Amino acid sequence: MKLALISLAKDDLEGTGPIALLPLFDGTLLDLQIRAAQRFGCEKFIFLCPVTHGALLQKIDAMKQQGLDAEYVRTPSDLVQYATDQDHIIYIADGILPNAEIVEQLSGEPQELLFTVLHGDEYQEFERIDLNQRWLGIVSLNTSRLSALIDIPDDWEVGSALLRTAVQADCPRAIISDRRMGAGAIAHVQSEISAEQFTRRKLRDMPAKGSNFLNRFLLHPLVKRSLPRLWKKKAAPQYLGIFTLTAGAGAILTAAFGYAVASLILLFAGSVAQYMRAAMVQFGSVVTVRDWTRLALEFLAATAVVILLVKASVTPTLAPNLVIAFLLPAHLLLSRAGTLNRRLALMKPDMRLILLVLLLATIFGAFPYGLYGAALYTGLFLVLDRYLTKDSPEKPALRGQ
Repeated sequence: MKLALISLAKDDLEGTGPIALLPLFDGTLLDLQIRAAQRFGCEKFIFLCPVTHGALLQKIDAMKQQGLDAEYVRTPSDLVQYATDQDHIIYIADGILPNAEIVEQLSGEPQELLFTVLHGDEYQEFERIDLNQRWLGIVSLNTSRLSALIDIPDDWEVGSALLRTAVQADCPRAIISDRRMGAGAIAHVQSEISAEQFTRRKLRDMPAKGSNFLNRFLLHPLVKRSLPRLWKKKAAPQYLGIFTLTAGAGAILTAAFGYAVASLILLFAGSVAQYMRAAMVQFGSVVTVRDWTRLALEFLAATAVVILLVKASVTPTLAPNLVIAFLLPAHLLLSRAGTLNRRLALMKPDMRLILLVLLLATIFGAFPYGLYGAALYTGLFLVLDRYLTKDSPEKPALRGQ
């Protein structure tokens, strides 16, 4: 069994509390360390904290309610009672967070491994092993080696003791290159300032592949500016989801009363809120689940558009207009389910883009023409995408999002 040992022994540079309890997006640094340990395949979580903190006790209680095995210890000698010689322990030092590549490396079969970097002036904050290497705060060891920690003084750092144990046992070393370090292989958070820097780096690297021009050049920058404030409110995803559904329901109500512009504005605002919610969830979710809020909004949007179309149509044009109204979402589903040629990424239609087209057409009093234009655009996109994909099969295609 894999055990995760996460240290909360050091306070941040401001002295406000353990580094692991510094707030980041979607919770604290400790939350991200726990998620990393879950991806390691750890089945038990042990928190090393010499001083009892209420926030840690609350976290342990919450984990137990979720069915996770979590405990905390104050001294190195207490560690032995939670592990057998057949177990394996992965230690994460204060403020250390590995990236997905290192997580993948440790998620396989248990192996002894010490993560290091070649000595350099830019790595002064990491503990030095010898003349050439510094330790990056992560070590994977057999729990049988914990017996060496029983007799160490309580004022010794467990991380340093584990490091010495690993070095004396000639534990294999995984040397992280400067290039990988520069790409964020290991994040070392020590203060509120470094926490903000880490957050900005995550926002900078937030993927925008496969997004059309509306998402990439307007909504993506807007989300990057908004997320730091939204992350400070733990209930923000729920609030955004409620707003999304409320906006969709309000759009149906205003459409029924004939307020087409107001209805489409509500739908567009709800779709933007859903886009922000999806951006927040992608950082915090361990497992990707079906986004029911998005599906509900799409149903509400389709209902509102049909109501607006019925009100804007006369008897001779109602039937063809309804055909187009049902053809448009079919085009959107096909474009989402299929592959996407890279050259067409900026042109890919989605619900937000269609709603914006309909809103602009409605402002100029031409809602049905906007619907026809949107259906024509999505249809041409599907044809062009299929043609280019067949024309260049050797080029990898992006999965539609």
